[in-house]
Amino acid sequence: MTVDQKIREALRIKELKLPRNPKVVDVRIEDYVDTSGEDALRVLVVLDEKVRVEKVTGREVIDLKMAIRDWLREQGVELWPYISLAKQSELDEDDEDDDDVEE
Repeated sequence: MTVDQKIREALRIKELKLPRNPKVVDVRIEDYVDTSGEDALRVLVVLDEKVRVEKVTGREVIDLKMAIRDWLREQGVELWPYISLAKQSELDEDDEDDDDVEE
């Protein structure tokens, strides 16, 4: 399975109807096969660097994930989206850690 143009268009940040909090700056998507062998989507939600993660409520996270899932369904995408959230700085740190391990 490959992430097709329909799915990419459905997850364009300008097209998504997301809650105001936490502020999202990017949504990245890739193919994924879940533990049961089913085709799915891996969705990475990149939060604004100014977001104070400790102030984000569980309700806000649930609302954000539901908005993405609902939007995908409205666009006719039936694959289950496994959604994670991170700031770009956290992703950059992970990349640096990976580079250290490879050396």
